[in-house]
Amino acid sequence: MQKEICLSENKKLNKIILRTGILLIPVALYFIPVEWLNSQHSICLFKNLTGHECWGCCMTRAVISAIQLHFENAFHYNKLVLFVFPVLLYLWAKTLLNLKSQQ
Repeated sequence: MQKEICLSENKKLNKIILRTGILLIPVALYFIPVEWLNSQHSICLFKNLTGHECWGCCMTRAVISAIQLHFENAFHYNKLVLFVFPVLLYLWAKTLLNLKSQQ
């Protein structure tokens, strides 16, 4: 009886795939056009129910703008990006370093 299902029997290959996927997340976000996000309907439950923006509204647009190095636009979308973006960068780098140290 098989206890564990994995994509590959080779653990080294699994780690390479995981590391590559985590490394490519910011690259994929870089290529999402903010103009496309602006044309989409908001999925914020608070905004849809009350008509007012919550503190997290437009954070996705702000983070993607920051990844694209458009910091003025990012700040315009949501001022909390000044705190959220550095924390996301830290968590991303920490995850990559932890994966590297587990070799």
